[in-house]
Amino acid sequence: MTLSPEEMKKVYDIQRSMHQKFRHVNSIYGEPLPYLGRLFIVHEGVFWPSKDSEALVKNYAINPGEEVCDVCTGSGVIAVHSAWKGAKKVVALDINPNAIKSTLENSKYHNLGDIIEARQSDVFSALKSEERFEVVTMNPPFTDHKKEVGDYAELTVWDPALHVQKSFFDGLDRVLKHIPTARAYVTQASFGAIDEMVERADKTGFSVQEIGKNVVDDLRTFYAFELRRKK
Repeated sequence: MTLSPEEMKKVYDIQRSMHQKFRHVNSIYGEPLPYLGRLFIVHEGVFWPSKDSEALVKNYAINPGEEVCDVCTGSGVIAVHSAWKGAKKVVALDINPNAIKSTLENSKYHNLGDIIEARQSDVFSALKSEERFEVVTMNPPFTDHKKEVGDYAELTVWDPALHVQKSFFDGLDRVLKHIPTARAYVTQASFGAIDEMVERADKTGFSVQEIGKNVVDDLRTFYAFELRRKK
């Protein structure tokens, strides 16, 4: 889906409004936020549980006993759902220290503290060299941004120079176990860098298949994709 410059401006205005709210989430609510019938704790500057991840959460699969790495974990909603789906271990990563705080509190709130571990990390940087996972998940910021991004709240919606996407594909083959069932699940948006994602996946040896979508309005459709190594 290609948006006109006028439509992209509307999307950017929505994103700008969102990260302004994220800066003050505690002062607005002061209590857990609802998401798909559950409650999640969210600290200031952290992306709210939102419609952007619903297509992934509703459609991805975790086999009992699998180990999962969740990149750009935010408040930890995908990490928590991975544990509910049967993961025996989830390592949740995010560059934002308040995201790590939110994820750890949510793991305890939902009695999953023995399954979920959270680390401050620039994409995969906090992983040990020997760590491998059956599944990697990521709900990243969707769009590039030409201007300097000032804080963590802005990094929740913008990915300058597509740094997160590039780093993800640079490290994905190393982080995924080399077994036939290994896979990644990634979100993207109609206004985001889908073409770039597909191109990077192809160049790094991964196929891409859409597994779900959530149409929010005329400007915003959120997608979930499954990535597997090419045969």
